[in-house]
Amino acid sequence: MSKFITDWVKDELYPKLYHSIDKALPEFKFTDRGSKWVSTTKRKVTGEEGDSRGKVRVYNRAPGYINDYTRDNISLVDYVMNRDTVGFIKAVETLAEIVGLQVPNDPDFNSESYSSYKDRATLLEDCNSYLTFCLIEAKGAEEVREYLSKRGYTPEDIEIMELGYIPSQEKLFTYLTKKGYSQTLIDNTLQTNKEGNYQPLNTGIGSTHRLTIPYRSGGSIKGFKFRTIGDTQPKYLNSSGLDKIGGFFNLLGIKGDKDVVIVEGELDSLHATAKGVENIVALGGSSINPAQVKDAIARGAKRFTICLDREPDKEEATHKKVNTAIEVILGEGVNRVYIVTLPDLGGGKTDPDRLIKESGIESFKTAIAQAIPYYTYRLQAILNKYGAIEQERGLESKDIHSLLDEVVETATRVPDTIDRELYLKLFTSEEAIKGLGITEESLTLTVKRITSLREKETQAKEVKELLSKATILQGDGKVEEALELLDKRIKEVKIQDRATAISKLLTIPTEEDMRAHYSKTSESLRSGYNIAGEELLLPSGGLTGIAGATGHGKTDFLINLTLNAVKSYPAKEFYFFTYEMSQEAILVRFLNSYLDIDLQAYSNQRAIKDYFKTGSTQYIIKEAKEYFTAKTKEFFKDIIGSGRLRVKGLDYTAPELCLALEELSKTGRVGGYFVDYFQLLRLPKEGYKNYSRQEELKVICQDLNNVAKEIKLPIVLGAQFNREVTTPFKLHATNIGEAGDIERILDTLIGIWYTNKKPVAKDLTKAEETDFNKMGLGSPDILYTYILKSRETASDIYELLGYSGKRGVIRNNALPTYEFNK
Repeated sequence: MSKFITDWVKDELYPKLYHSIDKALPEFKFTDRGSKWVSTTKRKVTGEEGDSRGKVRVYNRAPGYINDYTRDNISLVDYVMNRDTVGFIKAVETLAEIVGLQVPNDPDFNSESYSSYKDRATLLEDCNSYLTFCLIEAKGAEEVREYLSKRGYTPEDIEIMELGYIPSQEKLFTYLTKKGYSQTLIDNTLQTNKEGNYQPLNTGIGSTHRLTIPYRSGGSIKGFKFRTIGDTQPKYLNSSGLDKIGGFFNLLGIKGDKDVVIVEGELDSLHATAKGVENIVALGGSSINPAQVKDAIARGAKRFTICLDREPDKEEATHKKVNTAIEVILGEGVNRVYIVTLPDLGGGKTDPDRLIKESGIESFKTAIAQAIPYYTYRLQAILNKYGAIEQERGLESKDIHSLLDEVVETATRVPDTIDRELYLKLFTSEEAIKGLGITEESLTLTVKRITSLREKETQAKEVKELLSKATILQGDGKVEEALELLDKRIKEVKIQDRATAISKLLTIPTEEDMRAHYSKTSESLRSGYNIAGEELLLPSGGLTGIAGATGHGKTDFLINLTLNAVKSYPAKEFYFFTYEMSQEAILVRFLNSYLDIDLQAYSNQRAIKDYFKTGSTQYIIKEAKEYFTAKTKEFFKDIIGSGRLRVKGLDYTAPELCLALEELSKTGRVGGYFVDYFQLLRLPKEGYKNYSRQEELKVICQDLNNVAKEIKLPIVLGAQFNREVTTPFKLHATNIGEAGDIERILDTLIGIWYTNKKPVAKDLTKAEETDFNKMGLGSPDILYTYILKSRETASDIYELLGYSGKRGVIRNNALPTYEFNK
C-alpha cells in the first residue's frame, strides 16, 4: 500500500477523529473518560450483544483502534468497513467527513498492501492485549505483580502503563495462531530485524525477561521491550527490529499543542503518565535524535523540557547528554527548551520514578514547573566551572578571558535574538561580572560580529559547493540540470546568513517577555467589515493596500483586520510584521484592540505599558481591573501562545522578507500576512544604488506581488498617503507617498480618513463642504473607508466605520462613548 495514504490515516485522520468518536460510532454511546472513551451499551465490535456494559473502549494512547472486552482489537477503518459493508476508501471517507477532512487522492493505493499493513499493526495490538491480560490472570505472574507493587505501581497505574507478562514465547505464538494469524505474519512482525531478515526473539524473552512494555509512539506500537525483575544483564531485551529512532516512546498520537517532557526511562515516562502528567516521553535510547524531534513537532510539540536522571557520580556525562539534546532540538527550529534538575534524594540516583514513589507526583510536577531555559542552564554551568577555579586558586587574567570566550561562544549558539539578550543580561547582572566593567552592550556587539562572520563563512562555503556541482554538470553537457540546480538552491544560499534571524519569526512572546522588555491555498479572507452592504474580502494570492495619512488609523485598521482574521480562522496562523515599532510596542496595541475597553481616562496604551512594567493594575480604573487581567491572560494563551497570531518587529530588506514569507508558508498553516508599512521597506544597497525611491518601491511591490501569487496567500500592506491628502476627498492612489504607479500592481486599495482629524476649511471647495456635511464626515469617532480599487468587491464605494482611537477598535457600527464597556 502507498505509504502516503497509510500515514495520512494514522497521523491525520485517527488523531483528529479521537475527539469525535462518539459521533463517528454512535451505536456504542461512548462517554469520555479523559484518557479513553468507554461504551455505555452491551454491544461488541462484532455487533452482537454482550453480557455487560462499558467493555468497548478507544484509548488516547491508540486512537486508531477499538478495544473489545474479548481482547479483540480492530482499526476504526476496518470496523466501519465491516459495519457498513463498504470498501477501504468509502470507510475512510465516512470517518473523514465526521471531522471535516478531505481524503487525499492516492493513485498507488491497493487493498492487498493495506491489508498487509493493517494485519501487522493489529497483531501488535492483540499481542499487547494478551500480555496485559496475562499479567492479571496467568499463573506465574505473581512475582512480576509483586515487583511492580514494590515499585509503587497501583493496579490502575499498571493498566494505564500497559505493563504485561509473557509466560513464554511458545504460549504467545500459540495465542496469536489461535487468533487466526499465520506464522509468517507473526515472524515478519515480531521476529524480523531492521534489514528484513528473520531473527528469532532472544531466548531470555519469556524466561529471564517476562515483564513486557509496548514500545508505543505516536499512537502505534512499534514492538516490545522485555525487562528482567532479577539481576540478569542487560535489564532490557527488545523484540527483533524494534525501531526506536522515528519517534519518542510514549508520545501520544493525538495532535494539539504539547509541552513535551523528555525523561530517560520508559517506566519513568509511563509512571508519570499514569499519575496524570501529560506528554512525558522517554528517549528510547541513549540520546535524542532529530527524527524524534521532527515527529513530535508534527504532532504539536511547541516546547521541550529535558529531565534526565540525577546521578552524583555521572554529572559530566549527564551534562554532555543534556547539551547534545539541546543542540538537536534547536537544530529543528524550536527555541523553547528547558532543563530540569531533579532534587537529590540521597542514596545514589534520583530518577522520576523514584521521586514519584518517595515524594509523590506533586514533587515531580514542581520539578518540571521549575525548569530553567537552556541558555540559563548553560550559563550556570560556565559560572560553576569558573567559580570552582576561583575557590581553588583565584582567577587569573587568562581565566577571565577564557570565561568571556566561553560566554560569547555560548551566546552565538543561542539562535533567538530575545533569548540571546536575556542570556547576556543574566551574565552581566552577576555582581562579580559587574566588578570587571563588562557591559551588556559590548558583549552584544562582539556576539553579533562573530555570528555575522560565521554566517558569511557558511554562505561562502555553500556558494563554493553549489558552483562546483553546477560546473561538473556543465562539463558533462548537462547545462539544463546545472541551471535547474542553481535556480533551486540559490535562494537557500542567499538566505543562509539570515537563518538565525528567520528563526525569531517562529518564537512566541509571553507576558513575561513583555515584562522583561518594559521593566497551502487560502480562500480570500473575510475582513470582518461590510462596505456599502458588501462584505470586504482580502484577496488570496494578491496584494491589498491600506492607505492613510499620518495619524489616521492605518496601523489600528491593520491590527483590527488581523484580529478579525485570527478569530474567523482558528485553524490558521497569521503574521503581522511591523517596520515602524518594536515587537513589544505593537503587541501593546494588539492587546488594547483585543480588550476593547476603556482602562483609564487618558491613555489605554500607557496603562497597559505600566502594567507590564510594574506588574500592577494600579493605573487601571477599578471597574476594569478584573476584566483586564482575565482578558490579558486569554490573549497571551489563546491568541499569542497558541501561535495563531505571530507579531514581529523586523529589519529585513524586502528580498529577505519575500524569502521569509515563502519559507513560512511551506507549513501549510499560514492564513495571511500583514505588513506595517510599505514605504519602510528597502532594497539592499548592493545592486540598487542608482534606483530612485519610486523605482525601488515599484520593484518591492512587484516582488511581493509575485510572492503572493506563488504562495497563494493574502498579503496586506499598510501605506502612507503624502501631504497632499488634506481632506477625505483626496484619497487617490496617485497620492500614495513616493510610490509612483504601484496602484496598478495592487489587487485591492483602500483609503481611510479619521474624522477626528478635521480638515482645514480652506482645503474644501464649496461642493466638497456640502458633501462633507451630507456624508456625516464631521461626526467624531468615524473612520471613513473608501474602496479605490478591488477585484473582490465593487470600487468607488465607502463606509463610515465606528472608530475608538483610544481603544484601537474599529467596527461597522458606531462605538459607544462611555468610559467603561465590558
